[in-house]
Amino acid sequence: MPNFSKIKPSKESRQQLSMPITVVSRSITANSVVDKHSHSWGQFVYANKGVLLVATATDRYIVPPEQGVWVLPGVAHEVTAISKVELTSFYFDNNLLNELPDKCCVLRVNNFLKTLILEANNIANDYLWSGADGLLLRLILNKLSLAPSIIFQLPYPKDSRLLTMLSLIEKEPSNSYKLEQWGQKIGASSRTLSRLFKKETGLSYTTWRQRLNIQIAISQLSQGMSITNISFYLGYESPSAFTHMFKENTGMTPSFYRDNK
Repeated sequence: MPNFSKIKPSKESRQQLSMPITVVSRSITANSVVDKHSHSWGQFVYANKGVLLVATATDRYIVPPEQGVWVLPGVAHEVTAISKVELTSFYFDNNLLNELPDKCCVLRVNNFLKTLILEANNIANDYLWSGADGLLLRLILNKLSLAPSIIFQLPYPKDSRLLTMLSLIEKEPSNSYKLEQWGQKIGASSRTLSRLFKKETGLSYTTWRQRLNIQIAISQLSQGMSITNISFYLGYESPSAFTHMFKENTGMTPSFYRDNK
C-alpha cells in the first residue's frame, strides 16, 4: 500500500463565502490526503483529471473522471487523490441549496456540463453575479440540479461484527465467502448478518460487495493495473466475468477508467 501524505484544505475552504458561488481549482499529487474538514456551505467536487476518494463518517464515494461528488453543508469529509488530480470545487451559498440534492451523492457530468465546468476555471472570484460569469455559474447550478446520481457511494456500517468482516475483506478482496461462511467465522448467523447489512447500509451484502469491488477496481485502473490482474485480485473467475459485472453496474467498461485516468 502506498504512503499517503497529508495536505491542508485550500485557504478558500477556510474562509467565508463572498459570492453566491465560489470556484476553487487546484492540483493534488497522487497519494495525497486533504485533511478532514467541513464547510458551512454546500460543495461540489469535480475531478477534471484523475480519481478521487471522498470519505465521510458514514459513506465512501469514488470520484472517477466524468463524475463529481456533492457534499452537504456541515458534513466532515476527507479527500484522497488516488492518482494525480486536477480538481475543481464549487462552493454554493445556502440560499441556493434548494435546487441541489438533499443528501451527499455522486453526480454524472455530461459533456456539456464538463465544458461549463472547465470554462468556470477562468472565473475570478470578484465576478459580477449579474454579469456573464454569474450567468455561467447559474447555468452550472441548473445543470447540477438535473444531473443523475450514480452508484459510487459505499455506505459503511457501524456494527462491530460487520466492521470485522469488512476489515478482512479489504485485506483479502479475492475472498469469496458467502454470508453463511462469514457467520461461522465471526459468530453470527447468516440471517443476522443479512438483516444488519440491509439495516445499516440499505443494501444487500451482494450489492454492497459489488460496489466495493467497483471502487477498488477504479482505484487500481487509475494506477495503471491491468484488467486481468484486477479481476483475479477481486476473486473473479475470468476477466470477462469481471468486465460484465463492472459494465452492468457502471454503464462503462473498465478500460474507460484506465484510459481516462
